[in-house]
This record gives sequence, structure tokens and C-alpha cells, in this order.
Amino acid sequence: MKLHITEKAVKEISVPEGTKHVLIFDMEQIGFAVQKTRTGNMSYIVMYRNELKKQRQEKLGKVGEISTNAARALARARVASIEEQKKGLPRGRPMVAPTMDEFFFKTFLPKVKLQSRSYETHSSIYRNHVQSVFGARRLNEIDGDEIVAYAGMLREKPVLGGRWDKTCTKRLAEGTVKRILILVRHIFNEAMRDKGNHVTENPTHAIQLTTVRKIVGKFLTRQQLASLLQAAGQSDNTDLPEIIKVMAATGLRRENVLAMRWAWFDSERATLGVPAEADKAKKGFVLHLSSGVLGILRRRLDESESEWVFPNPKTGLPYHSCRNAWVTARERAGLPGLRMHDLRHTYASMMLDSGSDIVDVQQALGHTQLKTTAGYLHLTEGRKRRNANAAATATGLFA
Repeated sequence: MKLHITEKAVKEISVPEGTKHVLIFDMEQIGFAVQKTRTGNMSYIVMYRNELKKQRQEKLGKVGEISTNAARALARARVASIEEQKKGLPRGRPMVAPTMDEFFFKTFLPKVKLQSRSYETHSSIYRNHVQSVFGARRLNEIDGDEIVAYAGMLREKPVLGGRWDKTCTKRLAEGTVKRILILVRHIFNEAMRDKGNHVTENPTHAIQLTTVRKIVGKFLTRQQLASLLQAAGQSDNTDLPEIIKVMAATGLRRENVLAMRWAWFDSERATLGVPAEADKAKKGFVLHLSSGVLGILRRRLDESESEWVFPNPKTGLPYHSCRNAWVTARERAGLPGLRMHDLRHTYASMMLDSGSDIVDVQQALGHTQLKTTAGYLHLTEGRKRRNANAAATATGLFA
């Protein structure tokens, strides 16, 4: 069956009795089709013959999740890529690269799992946004035109596949699209490290990716911190005030503070050594403590009979989240929606406002890359004001 494929046209096609599915081919683009099942499931596909002249079929996405034009563009890029590859194939047995699924699950993900905790995020992004398009493809078959078409498709993709009324009209955020494309770029970069994969170039270089991190959250003033601490002092959780003080004065993540062990604390050197297994980047880092935090830890150490710095008195184990106590305190302080993680952001912005070098902030936060810390620079109003005043003074115009 052939017609000009549109969502409306394929929805009107009926699957004959006794047939599992029908293929509807596009009159405009060779190899582009829709497969419709008896249950009503419809998927855009591309059909072609590979270098061994065997017929292959690849899914591009579900009808409704991506537009027909985006799917047609992907099919066009894929068909063109196949034809170019056939022209350049050497005689004899072609060099075979692993499929993206094979490389991602057998090589890439196990390596990431050893190096950081990002493997869960990588796995989720891959399964939800990458696998259906490129999972069955060999890495050296994917070219820049397909990546460009894929990026365009992602920008049209509905949130959660458009399954829920509240999100059916929303498209993936630009930040989400960039994270997906950055993961694809990372996969190709890793594949190129081993010549045995036969991947010689990264097709994602056909698009530009900006990776500056945008910090989202609340950034407290000194007065707001005081109000929060006062509210925490009224909490049934007597540990909450000191948990807040340690978080706000070190920039440590919530899980690092709640699960802090005395084995990490060096009282003589006034440092805290977060081990690799507790570090998000799986590298570990050493934090130099302020006199205020040092005083809290030394006093608690003298009184402690636990291996944990903040043991839950009911269980003897670390707190899971302190959520109930935290929510009560933030509401009482007039700070609805405040997250414990916002204390980390506040610490970083206050360090920069106080004149600290960005490298110092990077080390204090345990960031492995400076560009991650650079996301805080736009938040430092005090620094911007001082720089503006310094520049104006240097001109001599207001002397």
C-alpha cells in the first residue's frame, strides 16, 4: 500500500482480518513507511538493503511521538547514509562495527558504572530517547545528517510521549535535548578510543552543543538562612539545626552530610575526606573545614557512641532524608519549595560573592569539571556590582 504518509492518513487505514499488521509506504521518500498493527500501534520505519544485500527494517519512532516530517527526514538521512556507505565499501568482507545497543550495554555502561554514579541517568536517557532510533544501528553507519535530523526530531518530541493530558502539548525542554545529544556524543567518543570498533569519526560534530550548566533553585540571603535556622531550632528533630549548619557552611550534598562517618573526619588537620564510594563523581575529595563546622564536629565526636556523625536516635542509623522535619522548618521560615540541595547552591554563590576564586569553589564542591562550577557565575550579583564599580572608577569619569 502506498500513499503520502500523514498521521491522519495512516489512522484511517484498517488492518484486514487475519493479518497482524500492514505496511504503508510513503510516495515521497523511498524506504519510508508506517507499520500499523491490529491493536492500533503505529510506528515509523525505514526499510533498506544493507551492504550484504539483506533487507533490514529499523524503527524511527511511534506515530504521535514524533511528527511525520521529522520521521521522513530521519528516513531520508538514513537511506542517503546507506547509499554513501555502499559506494565506499572496500572489496571483500566489510569492517563491522558493533551496534549502539551492543556497545552501550557491554562496554560503555559498565565503564561509566565504575567511574561515577551517572550510569543510572545515562541508562534512563538511552532507553527512553536513543535506543528506539539508533539501538540496532552499527556505530559506523550513523552519519552527521542523521544526527541533525535526530536533533530536530527530539525538539518536537512530546514530554512522556504525550500520554498525559497535562503534558500532551509540551515538548522536551532544550536542556533535556542537549543532555540526550551529549550522551550520544559521549558514546561515540568512547567507541572511537578502541580502533577495533571501526568508528573513525563522531557524527555528532555536525551539530553544536553548549554544555554550560544552568543552576535551578533558590539562593538564600543571610537573613533567610537565619530564619531557616531559627525555625529548625523549633523542630522535633534536634539534629536538624546542625545538619543545616554543616550543609550551608560546607556545600556538601545532603547524602554526604546525613551519611557522614567519623572515619572521614580528621580533627587535627580540620579536614573531611569524602571517599570515592560516597562521592557522586566516584573520585573522592578532601574538604577543609571552617572553624564553625569544626567546632560542631569536635563537640559531637566527644559525645558520640556511633560510627555516624548524625545517627537517627530512633534507629541508630543515618537519617534517610529528614524530609518531614525539613518541610515543617522551611514552611515555618516562609520558604516554601526550598530544597536541602539549595543550601549547596547558596554556599557556592556566597563563596563567589565573597571573592573566592572559581577554582577554590570547584574544589570545595568536589566538581570534577570547571564548567560545572561556572554555572554559578551568573548568580553572583555582588561580584557583578563590584566589577561594574571597579570598571567605572578606572575610567576616571566620576572622580
